[in-house]
Amino acid sequence: MTLLAVRPRRRHDASSPATPAESREVSWETAEAEVMPLLGEVGRAMLAKWRRDRPAAVVPLQGFVHRRIFEVRPGEVEPFLNPPMKDWPFRPGTRKEDWRIKAVDDMTGGEPLVLSMHRFVEAHGRVPSWPDVCGWMMEPEILPTFVRPAWDMYNALPEGDRPARPRWQMAIMWRIGNAYLSFLREMDFLSRMIHVHGTPLRTHIVVDSVLKVDFWCGASAVCLYLPNTFRERKASPTLVGGRVHEVCLSEKPKAWNAVARASSADLSRLADAIRREAGFLR
Repeated sequence: MTLLAVRPRRRHDASSPATPAESREVSWETAEAEVMPLLGEVGRAMLAKWRRDRPAAVVPLQGFVHRRIFEVRPGEVEPFLNPPMKDWPFRPGTRKEDWRIKAVDDMTGGEPLVLSMHRFVEAHGRVPSWPDVCGWMMEPEILPTFVRPAWDMYNALPEGDRPARPRWQMAIMWRIGNAYLSFLREMDFLSRMIHVHGTPLRTHIVVDSVLKVDFWCGASAVCLYLPNTFRERKASPTLVGGRVHEVCLSEKPKAWNAVARASSADLSRLADAIRREAGFLR
């Protein structure tokens, strides 16, 4: 990966529907106050286990504040949902068994990779392209979150156990690339729900990565899944209050360089359901 220049922020599309007029800033304190009553003791147990098992991640994740992701409009995400192949993480015909290395896949303890993508949005006010991500992961403040530890692991292996350096590099790219595609799916979903369907969903990295809730709005929780990984996906939580909406990203990619999306009909139904639960629509 090479350090790449960051492009200037795009202008917002003034023709897009306005963002719902409420505060669009979510800190961990806000998320905890709004989500933990829905999860009860189970949620508190999940948090306690995470803090015990991943102490290095607690401060950076709980200290992160989401602001600019709520401003991102669908038109700003769309160019990255089916980009030119040169701006796509994987070559046509790539097989995961040719790229993945279990040791790299299993690296844990620090920040989730998707948090680096969120940091980019907060720093630059826009969605990163794949070349942006490659450069961003090499920035001095981001390098220690994944790339440097991955290479430290490589260098610590006995010489006879080390794969070829290009093979290890491919495994690093595979891990980052999959995190990037997951980030794009969630950004596409969030931007359309807020700016097309007028539903002020919230999110926070701790709620997503630890409590297994992708988004919430009042007492409505939203969990996304891909149709081909339903049985392998993270289990949706059981709430002590409110309701969980499971949304399938049912519009499968028709091209190699494309991202799965939720259908407009599914988003419309979800928005109506959330408004009913909030008492906005009878």
